[in-house]
Amino acid sequence: MNRRSTTRHLVPLVLLSVSALLALPAAAQPTTVQNDTISTVAPTGAIQAGFVAGESAAAWLTSPCDGNIITAQILWLSLTGGAPNSLQEAVRVYGAGVFPVTGAQRADLPGPVLTDGFFNEFTLPMPLPVLTGEEFVVELIFLTTPPGLGPSVVTDTDGCQAGKNAIFAIPPSTWFSSCLLGVSGDFGIRAVVDCNAPSTPIFADGFESGDTSLWSSVVP
Repeated sequence: MNRRSTTRHLVPLVLLSVSALLALPAAAQPTTVQNDTISTVAPTGAIQAGFVAGESAAAWLTSPCDGNIITAQILWLSLTGGAPNSLQEAVRVYGAGVFPVTGAQRADLPGPVLTDGFFNEFTLPMPLPVLTGEEFVVELIFLTTPPGLGPSVVTDTDGCQAGKNAIFAIPPSTWFSSCLLGVSGDFGIRAVVDCNAPSTPIFADGFESGDTSLWSSVVP
């Protein structure tokens, strides 16, 4: 792949409301999990437009709590702004695996449409439980090759952290650490974890699981 990036001052970032996308309990505590240092006050970043169709960018994230992953976020920017919406292949969530190779797939959101100028937020088909300190991966797969000036994924500009950012490159259709490919920052790829999620599974009808030994086998 042809690595190239364009640096620009980003517009103020607008996060889509989690509450508008997912009905959360009153005590919910959504926590954004990120590796990047892109600020929402005076943001700057590098547009990574060197991807081709079929390649992907991925971030290894660490949960700060026992809870559920509920959304994934992708920062999507062009140099000039106002680019048309972009249909891409998929946003996926995986177990950590062995960096830079992802683990088992845990969620698939096919056909995401990304809007220029924002952290685009995508609700997972169902919450994914995670433990404090557990690593997981959020990946964006490109359906089309981005233009030279974007829009595309974005990195911060204060250094690439080892073991946190990876690229699936074609050729040779293999995962690489993005740091080794010359990317000088961390991807603006994030997730939101509900840190007040119930500690016991909830069935589809809303009832909690529990100690079945206490249940009666006799119908009153």
